Amino acid sequence: MDEKSISIMQSAIKLFAKKGFSSTSVQEIAKNAGISKGAFYLHFSSKDELLFALFDYYYNQMKSKIDACADEPDPRRKFVEQLTVMFEEIASHREFIIMQIREQTIPFNEDIETFTMRMRYESYQFYQNHIIAIYGEKAKEISFETSILIEGMYKAYLELILVEGAHIDYRDLAEALLKRVDYLVDGFLKNEDSPVLTKSFMSELIPADFLAERSPTIQEMIEEQETTASDEEKETLAILKEELDSSSPRTAIIRGMLAILKENSQFKELVTRVEENYPVTRAR
Repeated sequence: MDEKSISIMQSAIKLFAKKGFSSTSVQEIAKNAGISKGAFYLHFSSKDELLFALFDYYYNQMKSKIDACADEPDPRRKFVEQLTVMFEEIASHREFIIMQIREQTIPFNEDIETFTMRMRYESYQFYQNHIIAIYGEKAKEISFETSILIEGMYKAYLELILVEGAHIDYRDLAEALLKRVDYLVDGFLKNEDSPVLTKSFMSELIPADFLAERSPTIQEMIEEQETTASDEEKETLAILKEELDSSSPRTAIIRGMLAILKENSQFKELVTRVEENYPVTRAR
């Protein structure tokens, strides 16, 4: 998204928070952004499109900040850090969100419907991945139901912050939520309680592509292999990773690194994935 579109959105969100969506005109948004009304329509076809772009932009911005915490190796700390970011980001737009709740004027079209579905399904997937990372494969069967329960607790806490204006330390809140999840998972496993919301049940409600287990990226595969690789192999993996990250990867170097990795069968899957995604690296 270009800088001018972002500038228009930043102006709009301030006006929407202050006056509401329905009471804010395109002329006011344009004036506040320092452009003409005609220039506004070069970036957005309507106020509805602008509102959708706002939701999408700030949602993706939050996801980027969540992803920035992904390098934390401890799964419990990672969950707490990412939850903290979620509380902080949503709370930072409290006035805008409150105004939308009061007005209830969000245009319900196909774009908004698809967007809200994507947010909901990605939220379930986010919690499910964390449950398995923290508690292991033994929690996989209960991960769907536990995800729904976590989402309920998260929304209840969020409502106190947004609607009631509660002042709570977001990190303390995230740590408290993790403890509640401990109790949930422990209760399920100790009592050998079968979940109501199983994978087969959820598959009837959620599109298959959201339920499918995501394959790790090549970069993630390299990082995983680095944890058990020898010093020489780590050097090879680092060079390979650097080349793949490059805007102009050098074929000869990639081919050379793959030739070295092929000597160890543990890198077979990684080598195959690189060759599938970089056809020029296949031997001629």
